[in-house]
This record gives sequence, structure tokens and C-alpha cells, in this order.
Amino acid sequence: MSTEYGTFSRVDNLNIHLLSAGQGTPVVLIHGFMGMAFDWRCSIPELGKRFSVYAMDLPGFGLSDKPLNFDYSSKGYAEFIGSFLDFFNIRRTVLVGNSMGGQIALMACLKYPDRVSALVLIDSGGYPQSVEFLFFKMLQVPVIGETSMALLDRNIIRIMLRKGIYYDDSQATDEIVNAYSAVYHTINARKTPPRVMRSIMRDEAYIASRLNEIKCRTLIIWGAEDKVIASSRAEMFHHDIRQSSVLTVREAGHMPQVEKPEIVNEAIIRFLSKEA
Repeated sequence: MSTEYGTFSRVDNLNIHLLSAGQGTPVVLIHGFMGMAFDWRCSIPELGKRFSVYAMDLPGFGLSDKPLNFDYSSKGYAEFIGSFLDFFNIRRTVLVGNSMGGQIALMACLKYPDRVSALVLIDSGGYPQSVEFLFFKMLQVPVIGETSMALLDRNIIRIMLRKGIYYDDSQATDEIVNAYSAVYHTINARKTPPRVMRSIMRDEAYIASRLNEIKCRTLIIWGAEDKVIASSRAEMFHHDIRQSSVLTVREAGHMPQVEKPEIVNEAIIRFLSKEA
């Protein structure tokens, strides 16, 4: 089923919103917490010139279904990634994950090592107590999290983008704010974020303890001005993942793929060209 925003595919009995482009080596882009495929709007066209790119709204976010009984843990999401690959007959893929998406990519790599050929972690989660952004920390607390989501509106989203996500607050244009605001009119959109945050947190210590088991080549990209997850985590990942390299992107926050797309896209293309 097609829409003006992309297509929908039925994966694990869920309607999943998908943006895709290109042909060649499969590359799956996994967005972060409270994000969506839209987070990769500056990456898909360029990466699609060389690779077969897939960017979905994860269950619980964007325009995809948001069932309250879904397993929103890293393990549950990793199993969903496995089902996603099966649906598109992808045997092996590159996983590119931003923030929570990086944590999911790590779990998927640990669970399905033979299906992940390379990893790109962008301002990734995966270590305990990584999240420093106040709004996200509030969602960890019962009642407070639900109240915060009930009060979420365009003004709060604009503040979150300007004060938390972006280094350059001019990135939070009306068009961008409207895109993120629109999804919170969909069913269960305000109920899933606290559930996801609390579930994801429980997996952090497990993932961190097994990073030395990651065998595939890994590129770690970090916005130097990240206010959500400190850039010091990049060196921690580099230390714990054997075949890894680090790129720090200056004048970029938690989503350098949006603020400095030329740098990030070039780095990913160069990294994957070596992989090929």
C-alpha cells in the first residue's frame, strides 16, 4: 500500500511504514527514540545512489502500528529486525542505527551475527545511564512519563529539537516540527514512548557486557555537541568493539546525519566501499 510519505508493508502482522531507495548492498537505517524514518531524510537519497536502502518507522513510532502488547525491549526490536530482513529476503545487511537505533542494531548483531555484515553506530545507546536529556529521563518514571506525553505539543517538540537534539537550533523549522508533531495524533502514539524507554533501559547492561563479541567492522559516528548521549561514549564503544573506528562530527548534536549530512554520508559510503 503506497502513501505520499512512502509505503506500508505487513511485517509480523504489523503495518510498518517504510522509505526505500536504490539497488545493491542492503543497508537498513534504524531511527532513535521518538524518531521515525523521516530522521534519515538527508541520508536516503545519497546512500540510495550506491546501496539498497531501507528506513522503517519502528513499531511504536512514526506511522507504523503501535500495539501496547509488543515487546519493546532491545531483544524484541532485534527479533523484529530479523523478521523485517526475512520479509524482504535479505540474507545479510549493513545496520545503521542512531541513538536507540544503534542499541537495537547492536542487539540484532549479537542475536544474528551471520546476518549483519557491518555496523554504523551514530550517537548510539547501549551503555547504562547514557541518556542525559531531561525529557527522556522523565519518561523513565511511572506517572511522570505518562503525564509528560499527555502534555506533549508542538511547542514542546520545538524546544526538544532546539535544546536537546540539534546543535544548530535553526534546524527546528516549522516544517520539521510539524512532521514530528503529526505522528502524535495516531493511535497509541503517546502511550508507547514511556513503555519503550523503560524496556530499552533494562537491556543496556547486557549489551554493554557483550560488546567484545561484536565481530563485524563497525564505524562509530558522533556529534561533538550531543546533549542526549555524551560524546565520551564514542571512545567507550571504540574500546569495547574490536574492529571499530571513530568519526567525531563538529558542530553537530544528537543527529549528525541531519545537521552534517555530507560528512556523515561520505563517511558511511567510504566505510562500506571498503567493506565491499
